[in-house]
Amino acid sequence: MNVQQKCPKCRSKKIDFTESINRLLYTVIYVIVLAVLAWIGITVKGTPVIFLFLGLAGAFVLFAIRLALEKRKIIKCVCLDCGERWQTGPNSAENAAR
Repeated sequence: MNVQQKCPKCRSKKIDFTESINRLLYTVIYVIVLAVLAWIGITVKGTPVIFLFLGLAGAFVLFAIRLALEKRKIIKCVCLDCGERWQTGPNSAENAAR
């Protein structure tokens, strides 16, 4: 996790980190992927083997989407000494160095 390790206000190193992703977006994408895969399985009058492969394909697609969302997660920071709050991305330190 490459985030600022010191408070920008008081330079304390006592920081509480909370990571989060957009759960609503992930849920909507999850439902859409499953609906599309179910629609494909029904339109081709799939056998259980076809539904098995569609399920595996869906798991792979959702895994790839989850990895993409992990890159864009938000990290909320709170200084435990002065109470200062700020948000940052996981790679903001790397982007600032470039």
